Amino acid sequence: MRVWAVSDVHTDYKDNMAWAEQLCSSRETREDTLIVAGDVSDDLPTFRRTMELLTRAYAHVFFVPGNHDLWCRKAERDIRDSLGKLALLEGACAELGVYTQPACVGGVWVVPLLSWYHASWDREPDLPGATPIEKVTTIMMDFHACTWSSVPGLTPADDSIAWHMDSLNDPGTARVLAALDAAEAVSGVRPPLITFSHFLPDQRLLPEKRMLHHPNLAKAVGSDPLAARIARLRPAAHVFGHTHFSWDAELDGVRYVQWPLGYPAEQRRRGRPAADWRPMLVYDGARGELTSPRACYWSSHYAAVRRTPWDLTPAPWVAA
Repeated sequence: MRVWAVSDVHTDYKDNMAWAEQLCSSRETREDTLIVAGDVSDDLPTFRRTMELLTRAYAHVFFVPGNHDLWCRKAERDIRDSLGKLALLEGACAELGVYTQPACVGGVWVVPLLSWYHASWDREPDLPGATPIEKVTTIMMDFHACTWSSVPGLTPADDSIAWHMDSLNDPGTARVLAALDAAEAVSGVRPPLITFSHFLPDQRLLPEKRMLHHPNLAKAVGSDPLAARIARLRPAAHVFGHTHFSWDAELDGVRYVQWPLGYPAEQRRRGRPAADWRPMLVYDGARGELTSPRACYWSSHYAAVRRTPWDLTPAPWVAA
């Protein structure tokens, strides 16, 4: 059994839905596991269709929602908020046989971690004059499309949503840690563990602000509670999404992977259409180990060049 990973499939786009349909044409992965690290679609029929296709292509599909998945369209805002949308998606996944809770498959623990971002996660210097992220509606509709009215006190103005979402992981984390301890007590070996989330646990997984067209993106991508939970679980690898930057790097003994399908415009820029994009293989059961790291632009850059977030000079492509 092998474990593959992908994020940000955005099947609202026809080329991306065609990608999901194409995966079903191969029998190569029918006994494998796929991790989907969020952002499938905010439209429930599109979401269901996508997950149904993926369950045909893989024996086990794991999913955690991203921000786009929890958008509430105008027609549904009188019926549910984003937490209600979460419950709706989890119900759909249960019907389709998609895992939204931790499970051990083929001897590997795969653990979805709910999360949300908060601005205080960003501890690096700001670029003067950068547009506040909540006003960059071309990339961040969350401040309009996500609502949290079902739980008093939740607001995007602080870290309350991040802590609430993280608390929903408590039962699963307790169960996983107990199972890992029990297995290690018997065999002396800790079973392989892969965690995944949509959002980022560490700012080193994001390019420095001077490299970004929207420097304040850092205020809407990461979670301190998520970082603490990953530290508690001690996975061999953690898969994430959201920023649409391919990434494969080791930090503090954990391998961090992002492998986004992304938007068609992004696929054109990287010269690789959706039809040629496959999920990344992260674990090979036949060898009983993680696969070799992949060369990704930004993680390769930071493997060679020291991070200098105090440098506030915009990169040439940003300045232009």
